[in-house]
Amino acid sequence: MYVNWGFLTGSTMLWLPFAVAQCRGRTLPWLRHRGPVRLLGAAGLTLYGVVVVVSTVPRLAGAAPGTLACVSYAAMALTGLYGVLLVIYAVKASAASRTGCA
Repeated sequence: MYVNWGFLTGSTMLWLPFAVAQCRGRTLPWLRHRGPVRLLGAAGLTLYGVVVVVSTVPRLAGAAPGTLACVSYAAMALTGLYGVLLVIYAVKASAASRTGCA
């Protein structure tokens, strides 16, 4: 149980400020280019909301330990999906800016 709360706290501290900054138009130097940074931030906030709901609602409902483990894995998978999508977006955007297709 404490592992899930630790994961939720860690992802909140790392993911939420990054997604909010992207929604405000700020981003990391390796993502600075012409592109829909705010859209990427909105997607990050949406995925964060889904992770919180998927991870918290079964716990508040008093679900069985097997169900809690399953939703914890689903939340980790969604967090990994966001990271993979961010890297793919950065690679595609940098390749497009090098070739002049941006």
